[in-house]
Amino acid sequence: MKKKLIAILGIMLIIVIGTAFVTAATRKEARDEEKLTIVTSFYPMYILAKNLTQGTNVDVVNLTEYKTGCLHDYQLTTSDMKKLENADIFIMNGGGMESFMEDILKSYPNLPIINASEDITFLTAEEHHHEEVETEDSHEGETEDHHEGEEYNAHVWLNMDYYLKEIKNVQEGLAKLDLENAKTYEENGTEYSSKIETLKNELETTLDDVKEKKIVIFHDSFAYLAQELGLEVIHTVNLDGETALSAGDIAEVIDEVKEHQVKVLFTEEQYSTSIAENIASETGAKVYVVDSLVTGDMDNDSYLNGMRQNMDVLKQALLNQ
Repeated sequence: MKKKLIAILGIMLIIVIGTAFVTAATRKEARDEEKLTIVTSFYPMYILAKNLTQGTNVDVVNLTEYKTGCLHDYQLTTSDMKKLENADIFIMNGGGMESFMEDILKSYPNLPIINASEDITFLTAEEHHHEEVETEDSHEGETEDHHEGEEYNAHVWLNMDYYLKEIKNVQEGLAKLDLENAKTYEENGTEYSSKIETLKNELETTLDDVKEKKIVIFHDSFAYLAQELGLEVIHTVNLDGETALSAGDIAEVIDEVKEHQVKVLFTEEQYSTSIAENIASETGAKVYVVDSLVTGDMDNDSYLNGMRQNMDVLKQALLNQ
């Protein structure tokens, strides 16, 4: 009888332990299902979102590969669309950067979209051909204006004033869509913005004497950096890849560099410097490589680190003229 009682108690104990495990697993599954998933369009938006979501139970997933760079003419893949299937919120840069937005809106008309560049005044960019998309009212009021015939330079994050505005836009958008974490988003936004403001003040103070210096840039993203520092862009050679310039195009740039006595040519880290080096050899100007911050190591501080490296390059290029 005693052995039988012990056996019964043993069985009951196993049942209790098994039930506990099942309950814990069920609770974990429920928590996972409740977990918010934010999908960002490309690397700059991913880093911004990661900084704002620190300390929350939120997944941030980048739509495109981290080494994709700018999204000019980017075509969505099957893998990209699968990521969007699980998205609760989509964060875009705007300004025509995401040329695939029409496809996303068509496939996921109810997906809330946060436009980071809302209310930012874009520089125009004749070299890019991107059509602006207007989002629907269902996307929490986040819209992107369509102006037929106008084309924009969407690389606003390289002007830190505009990047601060993007942080605020995304922080406020997330707070509206995820009330549970609204306070954390606000605190993180304040902390991240403070870091950006400190670096911005350091950059502008260090390079205060470079205003109105003439430069040539080999990617239109640097127009925003030039705008912030008050530099005069004489010519933009807009290389989005291994663009082959004609002999006539190169001759035109060489003439302008000589005419305006340009000493500095800024090219982009992602692309070859061969065209810039060719022009430099004909004019006596020097080539410097700047990072447009569209790729990185996924570290939360990669924007700050990248801009600090850019500052070092700018100091070397502009303070020694």
